[in-house]
Amino acid sequence: MTEVLYANISAENEPCVMDSVCVSCDKSGKTTILLTKIPMFSDIIIVSFECEECGYKNNEVQFGGKIKENGVIITFSAKQMEDLSRQVVRSENCTVKIPELEIELPSNKKGSINTLEGFLQNMIDDLGQEQPVRKIMQPELSEKIDQIIQELTKYKNGENFPFKFILHDPSGNSYIQNTHYPNSDPQLKFQHYQRTVEETEAMGYSVENQKQEKQQEEPVKITQVDNNQVLEGNEEIQAQNRNFNIGMENSVKGESLVFPTQCNACMQMGENKMCSISIPHFKDIIIMAFNCSFCGNRDTEVKSGGSITPKGKKITLYVKDPIDIRRDVFKSETAGLYIPEIDLELSYGTLGGVYSTVEGLLSQILSHLRDNNPFIGDGAEGSFREKMGEIFGRLEAYQTGNEKFTLVIKDLVDNSFMSNPYFPDKDPNAFAEEFERTNEDNDELGIDTMKTDNYQ
Repeated sequence: MTEVLYANISAENEPCVMDSVCVSCDKSGKTTILLTKIPMFSDIIIVSFECEECGYKNNEVQFGGKIKENGVIITFSAKQMEDLSRQVVRSENCTVKIPELEIELPSNKKGSINTLEGFLQNMIDDLGQEQPVRKIMQPELSEKIDQIIQELTKYKNGENFPFKFILHDPSGNSYIQNTHYPNSDPQLKFQHYQRTVEETEAMGYSVENQKQEKQQEEPVKITQVDNNQVLEGNEEIQAQNRNFNIGMENSVKGESLVFPTQCNACMQMGENKMCSISIPHFKDIIIMAFNCSFCGNRDTEVKSGGSITPKGKKITLYVKDPIDIRRDVFKSETAGLYIPEIDLELSYGTLGGVYSTVEGLLSQILSHLRDNNPFIGDGAEGSFREKMGEIFGRLEAYQTGNEKFTLVIKDLVDNSFMSNPYFPDKDPNAFAEEFERTNEDNDELGIDTMKTDNYQ
């Protein structure tokens, strides 16, 4: 039987207690270590030290699970007193920024879980520790720090709204609570990005060491590839030898192209396959599948082809019987979702591009809600936990097709599609309508900042 290292949070968990040297008085203290997991989030290691001789205490949280596939930048706009009570998870690799004060706190290799107010108070305490010495040795610097402490105190007391609180975490393990969950939070913005080799090594992961270990475990296989040979419908190509100025219909349409791409998990070269599929009565979509034979990382993307349409499109499906959940649906990366019966709204870009059935789309929504919020587990407030449990139950019932509901897909660029099982007759349960994009919609797409004239 496999030994369980990270157990769910419960009163039965047994911590490990050991003697440690106190960094304050050099005498013996007690270190308590507990390996546990936050439901719906990550495995964590809670470490607490206490010295009975001098009273020194220290607590920290370390992440015991894997780093996420991508790094994340979380921007939170605090606008009212209630925002100071939001829970914040900061990993040991996370940098904190407050742009209004031009403050940046680098990662200190010590993770923590606290409220936003608690983080501000910790920043005030840290800045104030050496102030008596600075006033003597560096009076000008001390005066500037006093001004920053005063501004931080105003933020903590709710006297100077709004301000931004930014977490930049290359490991992807930091989080700020969404109080509007499962709906989108207008004050929260998540930006995922591919971490660099330097960021990977700064977190303590050596790509070269992993590569050497992998080479020792497996024999080296040398394969010669003919770039012009087509095998089983897949064409091995090098991007620099391909003319991508040729139109899609004359280039990759009807083929599966394979080209090397750097893996964003281990930074080794993996294989990226791309093909174009034509949906009847709609348009072409591009499916990209990445596989890394070195670390096993996989990723799939579905993107729409063609230009940006002048208007957006809203598709409304009234699910009335099981045939409706078996419809093919393509939700593009520029589309948002709304289910009014449970007041569930997913903002534009959530889930990325998805090509599936309505049932499969519901399954991905359910998985996204369960796996991407660390504050909906057993430690959540009773009313919030009950609300999320009810939403999960309704979504599971919708997947059977036996309960009626409404699915609304609002796409800013008219790149989403839903099949008509009654074709060529008119669809009695699905309706589509165009809408004019607002300035905010264009800003979301970056249309206003695009340079199309005299582009070089």
